[in-house]
Amino acid sequence: MSATLDAEPLARLLDNAPVLSSEGRAFPVETIYAERPAPDQPSPRAIADQVRPAIREALATQQGSVLVFLPGQAEIRRLMEQLQDALPADVELTPLFGDLDARAQDAAVAAAAPGRRKVVLATALAESSLTIDGIEVVIDAGWSRVSRFDPSTGLARLLTEKAAVAQADQRRGRAGRLGPGVCWRLWTAVDQQRRPLQPQPEILSSDPAPLALELALWGSAEGEELAFLDPPPSGPLQQARVLLQELGA
Repeated sequence: MSATLDAEPLARLLDNAPVLSSEGRAFPVETIYAERPAPDQPSPRAIADQVRPAIREALATQQGSVLVFLPGQAEIRRLMEQLQDALPADVELTPLFGDLDARAQDAAVAAAAPGRRKVVLATALAESSLTIDGIEVVIDAGWSRVSRFDPSTGLARLLTEKAAVAQADQRRGRAGRLGPGVCWRLWTAVDQQRRPLQPQPEILSSDPAPLALELALWGSAEGEELAFLDPPPSGPLQQARVLLQELGA
């Protein structure tokens, strides 16, 4: 599979099933870390201010098209506005995120015209599900936008968090799909050592109400008969059951 998977916990869950690995063809990718730390407050402005000079440097020193990983649409739109008339004439600037229509997404993943290059400003959509022709350079801002459920309010909110090592490695690999490439990581090598290896499983941070309702439909309100890879937290799950009962679900 394309996406990075932590196979060992899954193998243990499946009664220590054997893990078979098939290494696909990958070209070498040089990794360049930033000398200065990433911004403490990952606002769209701060992220754009860090990414913009990296794009200019990549276009000046490297060949091929550039794929830039950003946490969300706000950062993409800000950079689109700032770079629209500031790039060389032979460079095409395109966005790539889930809410784009099919035609715009097709334009983003298509190869640049002969004699031209592309800069694709993308969300995590481009981590594993798409191959963009002509990409030789990846610039990773190092952030991910995730939904976190807050039991104290009963609401989910979007947070910008540091990308995990597995996510960063997946992004880096985009530069080596079709030939040797370069990846700029806009955080320091020291910061790389402090990042979580894997992103937090969604079941631990999402709204537990849909799961509680599904478990009730299965006749297992507690889910004790199910072998979860990551068991849902008991407190929020109980809170969700109370909420569903109050709603008459």
